Amino acid sequence: MTGPAAVAHFGLEDEGTERVLSIAGRRYRTYYSERLIRMLIQRKGLARAPLYFPFKETRGRFFLEPLFRYLAARGARNVRVLEVGCSFGHITEYLNDQPLVGEIHSFDVDGPFVEITRLKVEELGLAKVRHVLHLTDDETTRLPFADRWFDLVLAVGVVEHLPSRHRHRFVDEYYRVLAGGGHLAVFDTPNRAFPLETHSVGLPGIQWLPPRLAYAYARLLRPARVRAGSFAIFSEGAWRNASFRECLPSTGADGVMDVSEDAGYGSKFFRATARSPWRRAALPMLEALGVLLAAAGRSPSLALPYFNLVFRQR
Repeated sequence: MTGPAAVAHFGLEDEGTERVLSIAGRRYRTYYSERLIRMLIQRKGLARAPLYFPFKETRGRFFLEPLFRYLAARGARNVRVLEVGCSFGHITEYLNDQPLVGEIHSFDVDGPFVEITRLKVEELGLAKVRHVLHLTDDETTRLPFADRWFDLVLAVGVVEHLPSRHRHRFVDEYYRVLAGGGHLAVFDTPNRAFPLETHSVGLPGIQWLPPRLAYAYARLLRPARVRAGSFAIFSEGAWRNASFRECLPSTGADGVMDVSEDAGYGSKFFRATARSPWRRAALPMLEALGVLLAAAGRSPSLALPYFNLVFRQR
């Protein structure tokens, strides 16, 4: 092992059905193998690795449970799923457990995460997974799948990380492979229209500024989050967030229905999952804005800090 994670001290104990990672006197339990844990430490560093252990529940179930209730009510079965960006494979694990899911195809541009997810498929016996592909950025603008192939396309925390220029080239592919009557879900995606950027640098209005001005703003007020001389990286960063329009196809958007509220997302999801004091305090105002937006024929989600959207292909 090389890099910062290699010199940090930690312990790994095998207790049969569980492994215990010890860091600075704290113990973290997981069912993942020692090999997988070491790969995760190599990829994310020792301090962040334990955060990923519960992600199957804290992110997988959190974001997807309402979606599968909605699909079940619509009589879905043997659902063919495309997972955009497997990351650590926690969503992959959750999908594999769902009775409605028939098969899973996944990809990512992050090689180490692809290897971690492939190892999960092998070690955890994720039998519904057909592919975990490692694609380049360019290859994700021409996915190796046939038109109208998938019943469900999932993009969890993805759209804001796509290259901001020509972002539609990536998103359009999600719709190309989506079957008629199928659903595309865009979850945990920060809303560019919301005044406070809450995803990366946490500054009001920064997502509306030109890159050079945004960089100077962030360097002035959030220097710990933006390294000096890192403008090239910053300019393509997730601080730009995502617009509602970027979550739709660039052409033929009239063939897509926003069913977020029916599926339990949008303002319903924000209300149901509001835990922090500021979110609970903001609920009445944001819900009132959502009602006004809906009356104007716009999505109530435009009033929210994060998009959790479900679209159905007509």
